[in-house]
Formats: sequence, structure tokens, C-alpha cells
Amino acid sequence: MIWLILAAGLLDFLANWAAAHWLIPVGPFLVPAGTAFFTVSFTLTDYLRRFHGRRATVAAMLLGFLASVAYTLAFGGAVGRIAVAGLAALACSSTLDYLVQTRTLRLQVWRYVLTSNGVSLLVDSLVFTAVAFAGLPLGARAQIAVGQYLAKLATTAASVPAVYWARRARPVPTNAVPAVA
Repeated sequence: MIWLILAAGLLDFLANWAAAHWLIPVGPFLVPAGTAFFTVSFTLTDYLRRFHGRRATVAAMLLGFLASVAYTLAFGGAVGRIAVAGLAALACSSTLDYLVQTRTLRLQVWRYVLTSNGVSLLVDSLVFTAVAFAGLPLGARAQIAVGQYLAKLATTAASVPAVYWARRARPVPTNAVPAVA
């Protein structure tokens, strides 16, 4: 379980780094390169919450937040703005994700992950884009926000089978909430 918490923090750090360096055109949209890293991190915290409890989830969220703070302190200029945007978005979306997880914990795994990520990653995309790309025209920011959100939804859907696999691969601790398949 500790390696999963460390992986969540590393994914948040990588998300900041990649987003600061590349915008990827996908059809009419622009997607920050760190989008997939960040989304997998969110799905990982969904897994931790569901199968390892509150403590592991909060530890992963805090480590992700600290990774974003470290990235913010390490880099300045435009890269620093991306890091600050990631930090603000992470604070908002992680808190919302945790609240949604708490309300949806007893849903089927796929519905639980898609619901919590669907709601919280929308907030994340809006906050991140507003802060990170504030200097761009509104149309460009809309392309980035929509593209980022759609990429996050696709990554979430693609990562749901990994949650099922991880559940079968490891015994469920006694303090975990029973899963509905």
C-alpha cells in the first residue's frame, strides 16, 4: 500500500512537469501533457479509498499536494505558474473527490470511480486552465479546458479495469468497505 501512496505523489509531480512543457493538439482541443498522469493519480486514490480506507487516501492526497508544492518551489516563471495552477486545482479537486467518494463508496466500482472522477476532474480542469493559461484568449482556454476534461474522462474509463485487477490481486484489508462488482 505504501508504494501506491508514493506512486500517487510521483504521478502528481510528473503531471505538473509534463503540463509545464507540452500542450498536445487532439482534434480541435489542446490537452496539457500531464493530464493522463494526473488522472491515473485520481483513479489510484479512488482505489486506495475503496480498498485501503481513509488514512491511505488522505496520505496519498497530502503527498500529491506536497509534490505539487515542491514542484512550485523548484521552478519559477511560466513553469511556476503551471505548478501554482496544479496546486490550486489539486486542492479543489482532491477535496471534492474525497467528498464525492464518501457519498458514492457503496456503488459498483466502475460507477464509483467514474462518478467521483467525473465530478472532481471537471473542477480540476476548470481551475487549472483558468490559472495556468490566464493570459490566453478565452477561446484557447476553452479548447484547453474541454480537451483536458475529455482526456481525463477517457483516461478514467481506461483505468477502471486496473482497479478491478488490483482488487483481485491483493487481499482486501478488514477495514475496507465491501465492494460491489
